[in-house]
Amino acid sequence: MPRSLDDWLDYIETIHPSSWELGLGRIGAVADRLELRKPAATSVIVAGTNGKGSTCVCLEQALMASGLTVGCTLSPHVHVFNERVRINGVELDDAALCTAFEVIEAGRGDTLLTYFEFTSLAALYCFKQAGVDVAVLEIGLGGRLDAFNIVDGDIAVITNIGIDHTDWLGDTRELIGAEKAGVMRPGQQVMLGPDMPASVLEPATRLAGICMRIGRDIEHRDNPDGGWRLHLHGRTLDDLPRGRFPVVNCALALAAADAIHPIDATAARAAIDRAWMPGRCEEIAARGRLWVVDVAHNPLGAGYLRRELPRRYPDARITAVLGTLADKDAEGVVAALDDIVERWILVDAPPPRGLTAPALAQRLGRPELSVAGSVPSGLQEAGSLTQPGDVILVFGSFATAEAARLELTKSGDTVESTEFPQGRRAVRSS
Repeated sequence: MPRSLDDWLDYIETIHPSSWELGLGRIGAVADRLELRKPAATSVIVAGTNGKGSTCVCLEQALMASGLTVGCTLSPHVHVFNERVRINGVELDDAALCTAFEVIEAGRGDTLLTYFEFTSLAALYCFKQAGVDVAVLEIGLGGRLDAFNIVDGDIAVITNIGIDHTDWLGDTRELIGAEKAGVMRPGQQVMLGPDMPASVLEPATRLAGICMRIGRDIEHRDNPDGGWRLHLHGRTLDDLPRGRFPVVNCALALAAADAIHPIDATAARAAIDRAWMPGRCEEIAARGRLWVVDVAHNPLGAGYLRRELPRRYPDARITAVLGTLADKDAEGVVAALDDIVERWILVDAPPPRGLTAPALAQRLGRPELSVAGSVPSGLQEAGSLTQPGDVILVFGSFATAEAARLELTKSGDTVESTEFPQGRRAVRSS
């Protein structure tokens, strides 16, 4: 029997011959055996192409501000597995996770579970054991066949629909939307982000007991002072701060929280102020420069950066350090930011899915782009070619964000997160 968390994670990877095999049969059978399909009195399922994690964390914080106990899952992690399972905003420790893994291992019998299925069941077990009031579950991939879709959510949130994971979900927004709409249930409350395809709107209209949409039932407006206000159920939550996450994701999260427990402006402000995740427009002051580290890895995420960076840093020159995976739309990512980025520096992303910097340069076909190689080399080059007052964006994958954070914080300069674990290797889906 594995002893440490690292031992367990190594073992879990070996159980199923494939790292991904979508379907609910295996995990559903084990969940039934262990009675894990209802991990809390209320469950919220959060799906979408981008912004799931930030929506989950803001929702978690809003519910906590209302006095509820909240279990929250996030996927993937940036540094350590513990980031994936939280109770009241605190990552579970190794001992609690190992205990959960022991229970799942004993309960699965001869059922072959994938890494994500096994760890998802462990999260559900932890929430049920802790007796949380609300379980906030982030879908890992798609929705219809994702492991967490064994739970009948009381509320379903779909943040947005973009083109990503096309090998698994389809190559159009309609096909991808249909997969993500699979988290809906008859009579549910459904919260939808902007610009949803018909494949989401039709089942939402047909199935939902209550369907609320950004721009129709959930409206957010900018204030002259830089903050914003949320119109919800005929009332207004005003003087809300910008926070670290996209306003639209915060608006969805607050609407979902309000559906569980009425939320006031004070609780909303506290939730936005406290909501934080590594690698989401994260500012790091190091080496005499301001670095912005982000996990954005598709054109939708790059489009958010295109809007957000000029708002945050209106007079700054921007240099971008990019490392991405082979199955991502690198051309679309660069196109989304090209008009605000003065200099591009390409770095390696790790195998097996990562592109080397030369391969990325060849794909982009842009001879003026600098090919640095390793992430540390790219950061060194970016620092040498910029001046104080410039902004250096480092992004393109979770692995790129992880490597950049580890490298930049070696200097001991200011970092937004005062401490974060290091050293445990990552297994990721994006």
